[in-house]
Amino acid sequence: MFELSTKRLRLIPLNAKYLELLIHEEKTLEIELSLNKAVFLDEELRHALKFRLSKVLEDEENYIWHTNWLIVLKEKNCIVGGIMLKGLPNEQGEVVIGYYTFSQYQGKGYMTETVRLIKDWLLRQSNVKYVIADTDKNNIASHKVLQKAGATLYSESEELYFWRFL
Repeated sequence: MFELSTKRLRLIPLNAKYLELLIHEEKTLEIELSLNKAVFLDEELRHALKFRLSKVLEDEENYIWHTNWLIVLKEKNCIVGGIMLKGLPNEQGEVVIGYYTFSQYQGKGYMTETVRLIKDWLLRQSNVKYVIADTDKNNIASHKVLQKAGATLYSESEELYFWRFL
């Protein structure tokens, strides 16, 4: 199984089977991937993951570009959050990411480390020129993650800031 890693973290892109297990049978996913501790998804996150699953099922060959990647803390072998790729690069070479950290693992630098890792990997792909993230204007923690990881704020809407890595 393809994955990316740092000294502290493993990033595991979920194929359709594993994404389905994450959404509906978290305990089975943990057993199949030999991970510790149960993950508890709230309804908003479960909804986002179901949308990711629909995209994976439309293009299973390119699932890593449409799926949720689990962030696993090596030291405890447990899931601390996830990062999602929201599709293949568009005509401008842009790939959009989204991410989440479970509350008990926030503030430990895991997401900054994750964003740097996925951004570096994405920018090494021949068809990727930019990695994009959008954040709610009031999500200060997410702004800090993106700033620390080297993103530049380049646009905004009424509710969102748009960040870009080059």
